[in-house]
Amino acid sequence: MLDQDEFFKKICDSYLSPPTFVDGKELPGFPSETVQANTTGQAGVDTLKEAFTFYQDCTNVFIQLGNPLASQHNLLDFGVGWGRISRFFLRDLPLEHIYGIDVMNEFVQICKQTFNSDNFAVCNPFPPTDISDGHIDYIVGYSVFSHLSEKACVSWMKEFHRILAPNGIVALTTRGRHFFDFCEGLKAEEHTGYLGALSRMFPDFSEARVRYDNGQFVHANSDGVNGGGAMTSEFYGETFIPETYASVAYSEWFTLERFLFDPSRQTHPIMFFRKK
Repeated sequence: MLDQDEFFKKICDSYLSPPTFVDGKELPGFPSETVQANTTGQAGVDTLKEAFTFYQDCTNVFIQLGNPLASQHNLLDFGVGWGRISRFFLRDLPLEHIYGIDVMNEFVQICKQTFNSDNFAVCNPFPPTDISDGHIDYIVGYSVFSHLSEKACVSWMKEFHRILAPNGIVALTTRGRHFFDFCEGLKAEEHTGYLGALSRMFPDFSEARVRYDNGQFVHANSDGVNGGGAMTSEFYGETFIPETYASVAYSEWFTLERFLFDPSRQTHPIMFFRKK
């Protein structure tokens, strides 16, 4: 098996000079740079670096928690997008053990085509899914719980508990406290579009910080941050989940094992939960 850095190079090669093969199997292709940039803000190797960091953090913590990835495990990429995250787990898991769901049919079709797999499916904004009870060992979600409403987060955590095997692990990112400062700082620059919407999403950023510091779930779904298409304001916006909230809100189903944030390498805190 290639080490992680070698595999990252192979993934980059699959973008820069496809087709690229590992152990005789072709690595997934990519959508257009426009699709990549519209969903992640970057394209190509730059957006792959961010995904690779999340993959490394997940696999390292899985080991620390006594649950290292093994080839017999099944992994679900929640909010799979165009498969930016999923492709890195091909180092550890066979393609047939990697699943993905998303509310956007366009992304699901991209994944089916580029991965050459039917393990990708469209889901509704709220569960249930068609996944069998206890079928999944790991769930990862990058930049998903950083957008979902409180109702949606609770609903999905309950569903995750149903589809996870005993001792299953969930790794989810959320907006961190530092993102309040970033968004408020945009006001001085008079941005338009999404950045402008971020600068206006809270009437009072100080009040939002206080709520966060008090352990409250903080969500904004104002115009411009509430997505588009299938991502409606009913469930989508900008979401900040503090560690104290995460440790209690889902405690009926999960134990919060780690709340990981290293600003030198991560743009989002990662919450690691273990199924009870």
